[in-house]
Amino acid sequence: MMEKTLKKESKLFHIVQAIIDIALVNLGFYMAFILRFEKGGITGHIEPYIEIIPLISLTAIIFFYVYGVFKCGEKSYIETVYSTFLSLVFVIITSMALAYFNRGFHFPRSIFLIGFLLQFFYLCVWKYVSFKLYYVFHQPMRMAVICKDEKSEELLKKIIMTNGSRYIIKFITDSVDNIKDSMDEIDAICIGTDISSEEKAKIISYSANLNKTVYIIPELYEISLFNAKLTQFDDVPAFCIENLNLTIEQRISKRLFDIAISLIGIILSSPLMIMAYVSIRLYDRGPALFSQERVTRGNRKFKVHKFRSMIVDAEKKTGPVLATDRDPRITPMGRIYRATRIDELPQLFNVLRGDMSIVGPRPEREFFIEQFKEDIPDFEYRTSVKAGVTGLAQVLGKYTTTPEDKLRFDLLYIRNYSFISDLKIIFQTIKIMFMKASSQGVQEEKSIEEMLNKLNYEVYEEIGVTRMEKA
Repeated sequence: MMEKTLKKESKLFHIVQAIIDIALVNLGFYMAFILRFEKGGITGHIEPYIEIIPLISLTAIIFFYVYGVFKCGEKSYIETVYSTFLSLVFVIITSMALAYFNRGFHFPRSIFLIGFLLQFFYLCVWKYVSFKLYYVFHQPMRMAVICKDEKSEELLKKIIMTNGSRYIIKFITDSVDNIKDSMDEIDAICIGTDISSEEKAKIISYSANLNKTVYIIPELYEISLFNAKLTQFDDVPAFCIENLNLTIEQRISKRLFDIAISLIGIILSSPLMIMAYVSIRLYDRGPALFSQERVTRGNRKFKVHKFRSMIVDAEKKTGPVLATDRDPRITPMGRIYRATRIDELPQLFNVLRGDMSIVGPRPEREFFIEQFKEDIPDFEYRTSVKAGVTGLAQVLGKYTTTPEDKLRFDLLYIRNYSFISDLKIIFQTIKIMFMKASSQGVQEEKSIEEMLNKLNYEVYEEIGVTRMEKA
């Protein structure tokens, strides 16, 4: 009952946040009018604005939702502020477009700047208050991690690194039987990928009876159940799992979307591409463009184009190897272009030619595909759609995300494909362009012992279970 109450409170908390967020957006514009026209009155100027408040509010709701601004407390305050800033940029741009098409909307451009500054200030203060309220009313959930020894440390580190303030790890074990007598000490259970189907079924059944929340790291085949259609054979219910290929209608609409976006992208980014081309040529006199054979839909090979970010002939001595954090082969200019994704811009021409899509699994080299397939046979399913300039694995994962976890994101994207999901991923890509963590190479991480010591955890080894307590 307590968890159900917390979930209802959480939804109510997000709804209240959304209402206040949108109110502050409109308050920012209103105050901008007052500050700008305090001497001459605002009545004649603000009436046209009042008419389009519903459109501005709808725009704010869309961008705040896409960038997760309403989910205060589920991300760090810094990330929430960044998401708020980016959302307001798009709200202002849209408001300017509405102002242009609404002939009665006459006021100086300074209103947009003043409004933006006021909105950002109001929302930053409100988000700070929201964070304080969130942690007052939402106590961290006590969690048990059920995972085999070889996977438990990796999963534990992921939970601590990203959700350390939301979850307190209480137990680590490989079976629910080991913690049955201590179930009143936990609120949730997280099941790793190496737990058998029989054990998963037992955990889910047992947890449901006790109203415990269950998180499952899905096996790759389990992703096929996502969005499965319910059907029946006489009086027997069944899930219908369709293949991973897009329908003819989806492929046509996706192709038309790709052509439109790639043309717009090429036009808008042409100054950046010219700057990158010239700067790379001037740096070491080498070629500015780098072409490499990759694999796309149906395992068809094609030449992907990028701005060169490494020294000339970077793999001449090493052969095909993945880039690492602070890779000495990367040039100083290339490091900047990689971090800001400018090196990927020539791929817009690949999209225009039909080799790639704007959104899809990132194109991989055949050399690495064959390596990955040895350990992950399902890796081949990534090529059931065209390779993409960006994808779900790029916006939700990191450079250091394992191939198996990237594959999970890619298969989820293919299984859940829609035009709206493509738009959302494109806007989320803009958000991560300047987030360093998403573009770093493979780097050494702290050991789990160091993390636990920093968080003041005390660890007790027991028979079949590891108990963890906050000091």
